[in-house]
Amino acid sequence: MTGNYPFLGSSMPENKACPVKTPVEIDARGIYYRQLNEKILQVVEEGARHVIVRNVRGQRYLAAGLSREDLLLEIHGVPGEDLGFNMNGPTVKVFGHGQNAVANTMDSGQIIIHGLGGDALAYGMRGGKLFVRDDVGYRVGIHMKEYQEKIPLVVVGGTSGDYLGEYMAGGVLILLNKDNERDLVVGNADRTLATGIHGGVIYIYGYEVPSYLLGIGAVIREVEPREQESIEKHVLEFCRHFALEAPALLDRSLVKIQPAGSRPFAKFYSPAYPVDTGLKPQWLEKTSPCEASCPAGVPTSRFLRHLRHGENEAALALLDEVTPFRYSCCGFICPHLCMEGCTRSRVDFPVRTADLARRFKSELLPSVEGPRPEKIAVVGAGPSGLSAAYQLVRKGYGVTVFDEAEHPGGKLYQVISRTRLPLEDLEHDLARIAKLGVRMEAGRRVDREKFEEILRDYDHVVVAVGAHRPVMPPVEGVEHLSPGLDFLKAYNRQKMSAEGPALETGDRVVVIGGGDAAVDGIEALIDLGVKPGAITVVDIQKPSANPQERRKLEQMGVLFRYPLFLQEATSRGAWVADGAGRREFLPADKILVFINEQPVLDFLPAELQEQRDKRGFYPVKEDSFRTSHPKISIVGDACNMGLVTTNIGKGRQCAQEIHAVLQEEDYLPESKDLVEPVCLHPERALPLAEGELDIEEEYDRCLHCGICVQCDSCVEACPRQALTRENDQFEVDLSRCGGCGTCAASCLGGVIRMVRK
Repeated sequence: MTGNYPFLGSSMPENKACPVKTPVEIDARGIYYRQLNEKILQVVEEGARHVIVRNVRGQRYLAAGLSREDLLLEIHGVPGEDLGFNMNGPTVKVFGHGQNAVANTMDSGQIIIHGLGGDALAYGMRGGKLFVRDDVGYRVGIHMKEYQEKIPLVVVGGTSGDYLGEYMAGGVLILLNKDNERDLVVGNADRTLATGIHGGVIYIYGYEVPSYLLGIGAVIREVEPREQESIEKHVLEFCRHFALEAPALLDRSLVKIQPAGSRPFAKFYSPAYPVDTGLKPQWLEKTSPCEASCPAGVPTSRFLRHLRHGENEAALALLDEVTPFRYSCCGFICPHLCMEGCTRSRVDFPVRTADLARRFKSELLPSVEGPRPEKIAVVGAGPSGLSAAYQLVRKGYGVTVFDEAEHPGGKLYQVISRTRLPLEDLEHDLARIAKLGVRMEAGRRVDREKFEEILRDYDHVVVAVGAHRPVMPPVEGVEHLSPGLDFLKAYNRQKMSAEGPALETGDRVVVIGGGDAAVDGIEALIDLGVKPGAITVVDIQKPSANPQERRKLEQMGVLFRYPLFLQEATSRGAWVADGAGRREFLPADKILVFINEQPVLDFLPAELQEQRDKRGFYPVKEDSFRTSHPKISIVGDACNMGLVTTNIGKGRQCAQEIHAVLQEEDYLPESKDLVEPVCLHPERALPLAEGELDIEEEYDRCLHCGICVQCDSCVEACPRQALTRENDQFEVDLSRCGGCGTCAASCLGGVIRMVRK
């Protein structure tokens, strides 16, 4: 493993510098873990024997491979995983919590943690000492072993999760249970305590272990008198580290757990599973909750997997497969439903996908297939139309987009506020679409005559005109209402050109409707000089706008009121009523309506006109965008109002269907096979505070649900070494595999299933 981690001590040259007696301090704030480890090695090579590292926030592999017995390393903060990996000699004191895999394969030295510990502590530990003041997680002591004359020691002050001492092959593990807990002292899962133990011994204080907890191969034995002195010695050492009173801890009941029997050379070979369950592991990737929650279908977990492996270009290429707006939409206006579905939120807070998306403003263009003879027209240059055009041109088709506006982008360009979506960032993605070869015919409204011409000249037509005709409520005084959509278009035109008459808003404004478009309108009003406290938003239900954007406006003074129903409009304001019919007058100089829009589809052939619903939309099937006309597909807001992200995803699916039709292939709609929640174990991850990891390392917080990241946890956990991995391919030696399921249990992403052999 050293080759993958150049900072490990096994590659560190022998130190010939004079020892530095005074402490050397390092500020770890903002330093990437590799650079921090290299800095520690550097000061040690220069002679430092007492190193203090402050402001540690999740940096991994601290003290990994260090081999000086006279070195004291103090860590202030929360180090990342694999603290003390392969360490051989130093003393490490952590003034904070420890994360997963502390003392992984440690050979000698000692680690003292003044706080909690994570999962898989002392994994494969073969020497040295580990002291943890408080509780620890799952699988502590797994594969601990004795090596030659070295006997590893682990003392935990609190309680542990399931699988304590799993497949333990040697050493001493003491669980002090210092607070005398009565429940969940060693977890609560049947037959997990010391399952597969074949060496070493576990001592548990102050807890009568229920028989159902004992795992396969583990038994409770009497503590022999000759052991007492050795145990007390370890407890006294623990208490000295943490300034605890030893007598009260020692004067309690003590349970001893050992292997049920002995085997020759148990210290030197893998434990045999007592039975063959008839099962074998199968690696099966499924859809992560974040991807399933994304209307555009962005594969967030796989994107983060590439980042984890340093494959930034591959990560961006993956996003380019699903959306042409990976920067402008994903980074700015997306409601980030992926974050709402993120499993990590059950640990601390969701993976910060929006911040990540804004980190990658790349000019890299996606791949394009060889040219095809078919030509495709797209009517409408909004999110769904441009998404379909982008995907079709990547398939090699000649694509022309027609739009009556002078600039492509639809509502992205005309309506959404520049506060939420800066123009230069939108232009970045629009330019990439054009560079792929999508031909734009802007400023050309498609009427019935033009549409008939397009039908003759092109092999297929995508209708994606969007919904740009405002719908006004049927109330008395409707002439006093102003369409919010028209207001936003006028505002954006004025902001971009600095021409035209100033928009009149007055001092007080009532906004009807509380969706995202209304938020854009409110931001425009404030920019035009209307005071936030003079803006009242009326909605018949809880406003559907992005909750964060809404809270921000409320903090500024904008008043959101619901449920209220508009009953009448006048030149001086609006009459509204609550659910009980109580009327109230809201004074206003302007009333903006953001409740609905409908598409203009008067250019369609007569047979398609007749199929529109009462609201004016063209209904399509759930998994198809084709109409009764063989050359016409309809997508986006022309079918039903949706989020920008929804329309991006629908545009891609529409393009896939058209490609299948033109190539005379079967069209298989996209489907999501969501990873089962029961296979995910977010409770095994240690929570972090915001700011403990730089955004560049956000992939370290991702649990990669349903996605294999080749972390090799399953390979390393296998008690029989039945598993091997070559790149992304796993092999199972069925002659060794006993079907115990340890590999599946070790997989945080829930990728491994146990199936019948």
